[in-house]
Formats: sequence, C-alpha cells, structure tokens
Amino acid sequence: MILASDVFTDVRSLLDDDNSGRYTEAKDLVPAINQAIDYLVTVFNSAFEQKKISPEVLRDLSTTKILDAVGVSTKRVDLTDITNLWSVFGVDPAPTTTGDPEVLSDSANRWATRLTLEQWNDALADPFSPGSGISILSDFVRPGYIGPGQFLGDGKSYILIRPVSVFTSDTVCIWYLRNPTKVTSGTSNIEFPRSLHAILVDKTLNMLSLQHGPESTYPKATDKEVTQLLQLMI
Repeated sequence: MILASDVFTDVRSLLDDDNSGRYTEAKDLVPAINQAIDYLVTVFNSAFEQKKISPEVLRDLSTTKILDAVGVSTKRVDLTDITNLWSVFGVDPAPTTTGDPEVLSDSANRWATRLTLEQWNDALADPFSPGSGISILSDFVRPGYIGPGQFLGDGKSYILIRPVSVFTSDTVCIWYLRNPTKVTSGTSNIEFPRSLHAILVDKTLNMLSLQHGPESTYPKATDKEVTQLLQLMI
C-alpha cells in the first residue's frame, strides 16, 4: 500500500517548494489524488483488456465472494451484494466452501472462460466451445460465462454461466477486484503497490496543475506513462 501523506509530501516539494501554503490537503491534494487514482484504474482496465497484465497483481484489491447460482439450463449469479465491484477476473462454478457465511476454502481450478456475447451464442451449437449447450462427456466439459451485465431487465447486474453440469452445488465463487477506497486525508492508505508511488505522484501533480490553466508546463497523460505503469507492475 501507499500512504497518501507520502504522496502529498512529494507533490508539495515539487509544486510548492517555497512553502507558500497555497495548496491545502482537503481542497487541493485529496481531490487531485483521487482523480489520479481514477486515472490509474482506467490505465489498468486498458492493460487488462490487452492482456498485458493480470488483475491479481493488485493483491490488496483482490478478493473472493461466494454467491448463489440459480437456473435450470443456465446459471445466473446476482452480483448485487458486491457493492464495490471493479472487475471480475475469475469464476469458479465448483468451489469448496466452509463457514457461515460461506467463504472459499479450496478451488477445483476449473474456472469458467469469459466469453463475448457472440461466443456465448455460438457455443450453443459448438461442442468444442466453453459454455457449450451440447451434452458431451464430463471430462471434456468446459464452463463459460458472460458478464457482468444487466441482462434480465430488472436493473441488477448478473453473470450467466453454462453448462449447469459443472456445478457441484448452487453456489459459485467470484474472484474480483474491489474499487480502490477513496482518499479522505493524509492518513488514508492507497491500495496500490509501492512500485506505483512515483507515477501516482506524477499524476496527482498533473491533476493539480490543471488549476494553472492551459499554459501549465506540466505534461498530460501519454503513452509513455501507460508503458511506465506496465513496466512497474511486471
């Protein structure tokens, strides 16, 4: 994790080296660092989509939740209880659980494959596809899912999983990233690896510099910054 006050100290030394007191924590630094965090989330989303990096590198934001799975030919999983969902990166339709409320104790390592809507539809008639709608030998069955999405018209976000034969119970384990907690003061912890401290300082500084107008000499986001983030995380 990164302590917000450490970022604030570096930002102040770069932007206000004469200690003018112009920049306050509540009105300037906190909003700027939260904008910088939102920027990094966008960069990570792009990296995830390009498969340049995997979500589980964000250890402090990675977690699991056991949810009910209902349905006859297709299992649907209501994600309403996950109020801070950033991104789903794993769906285990056959988890081993313990406790009450249930938590994950073991995984069968037979995770569902994420499909596009087109792949989901084509799988209905393709015995070789994950999520196939055709009955095949159990040893060759590969589950598939789509989502999260508001598929059922009730305003709720769901994941849909096929085939139901892979389920050992009416539960599923969702592996996901939580949204980073917003910074409220210098004592807040930012749930990113320490390796991202420098780029977080740069982006916080950039967000603050927008107050200076278009003549500001501080740079905007560039492809170089995206590459830098990936290099720091790999």
